[in-house]
Amino acid sequence: MIKDLLPAIMLTILITALTGLAYPLAMTSLAQRIFPHQANGSVIERDGKVIGSELIGQNFTGDDYFHGRPSATTDTDPNAPTKTVTAP
Repeated sequence: MIKDLLPAIMLTILITALTGLAYPLAMTSLAQRIFPHQANGSVIERDGKVIGSELIGQNFTGDDYFHGRPSATTDTDPNAPTKTVTAP
């Protein structure tokens, strides 16, 4: 009985190590080398502080796209508090 289970247990450990550790680590390191900006989330910094990502809350204006989330794509106009302006 143990003789039959040992290969299954070893194969499970091997496949888990390959698909759960080795492959994700290899892909992460490859992405960091080839596309560092995108691999880190395309962050936007202002005054040295991370304020968001370029990929979240994009303000799409074409008819082919869904509307962006207004709270993420607009901000209060500093010149007219009752109006909104496009925010980065």
